Amino acid sequence: MSNLVDLTAAYTTYQSQTNYDTALNLIRKLRNCQKVEDAIELAVKWSAKVDTLMQRTQLGIDMNYLGMFKQASPLLEEVLPQWTAYPYDYYLIASELLLTRYCLGQFQDAHPLYRKMRSAEWCEVWSRLSSPNKDNTWLLPHLDKVLERQPVAGKRIMIALEGGAGDLLQLLRYTEILHRDGASAIYCQAPHYLHGLFKNSSLPITLVDSLAIDFDYITWPFSLSAIYQETPYFPSAVEGYLTLSDEYSLPEIIQQTLVGRRGGCRRIGLVWRSESGARHEPFRSMELNTLVPLLETDATEFFSLQVGNLTEQEKGLLELHGVVDLGAHLGSFEDTAHVMKHLDLVITIDSAPAHLAGACNMPVWVMLAQACDHRWYDCQHYTPWYSSMRLYRQTMLGDWRPVIDGMMKSLIAQQN
Repeated sequence: MSNLVDLTAAYTTYQSQTNYDTALNLIRKLRNCQKVEDAIELAVKWSAKVDTLMQRTQLGIDMNYLGMFKQASPLLEEVLPQWTAYPYDYYLIASELLLTRYCLGQFQDAHPLYRKMRSAEWCEVWSRLSSPNKDNTWLLPHLDKVLERQPVAGKRIMIALEGGAGDLLQLLRYTEILHRDGASAIYCQAPHYLHGLFKNSSLPITLVDSLAIDFDYITWPFSLSAIYQETPYFPSAVEGYLTLSDEYSLPEIIQQTLVGRRGGCRRIGLVWRSESGARHEPFRSMELNTLVPLLETDATEFFSLQVGNLTEQEKGLLELHGVVDLGAHLGSFEDTAHVMKHLDLVITIDSAPAHLAGACNMPVWVMLAQACDHRWYDCQHYTPWYSSMRLYRQTMLGDWRPVIDGMMKSLIAQQN
């Protein structure tokens, strides 16, 4: 309701004071209320009117948020060189331009800029921007140890904490390359909720809580992708790189729930929303009722892997459609991974469970918003990141109907 109130106020202001600032505010309020067509129409209208450097820069960024990559690209290409005297602004705008290039399938143009922005030259800038309260004093003593493309044979490598769980699950694949190239030790900071999973996996890492340990080079998960991702297709994960312990036991209540379910049905895990607050919201997540047509598919049994508190509406929908709620009993990513072993398929939005299933080489379908993360490039269905993953993408931002229809057709086809 508050979003609609804000939208009404923004529209009223725009009508009475029509200028760039009120237009930009209205575009953002329209986006927050998922009135995409109106937001895009207004952005296109004002793209022909903006003339100052700041206006053209900001409109290009806001176009990215609306998935208008083709329209944003020329604006961002034009303005970026004009920000060279302002390193922090330059870095942020370069990041937006990278996003447009990757999402338009322009890997060969995007990746050199990505490598530049993740180099030691820019490390102080991006670390300050990403540090709490912009305080990167933790890094300053190690600026001469930033890993770029130095030989790692016999060296101790520190992978510092960066990004969320999904980022780490995806990008720790590069530790295999560090290990192959002869690193004597690979230390890794990771959130404690991932420790059990990583300790019982085949990843060649030693988990640490801080940088208070001797190392020769320091790097970060996204920096590893800048160093080693030569093409969109390397390294290709033909098989999973994250193994699970055979000795791990799921909580008794989950075991009892999984045993003795309906025979002959395809078991499918579901994740439909995230609470991380990533820039792709409110479009990355969806309302559970959007998935109702999928829940009515014959010969399927669904299991909710959604963690956190469910709304009363969500609980009612799960009960109405016979969806088994396992999310309430999942205490760790290790629990989630071992539950996935008992399922035939996981269907999820772009969040950590997608990367968990892919890293373990488990079948997973990922529902992507049209303005999705740049890591998915412009791949339509298959992604080089995970051989067990299939993508289902929106064609219009906010419209999940074709995505649901596509998955239903695939399920029916697999049953025949």
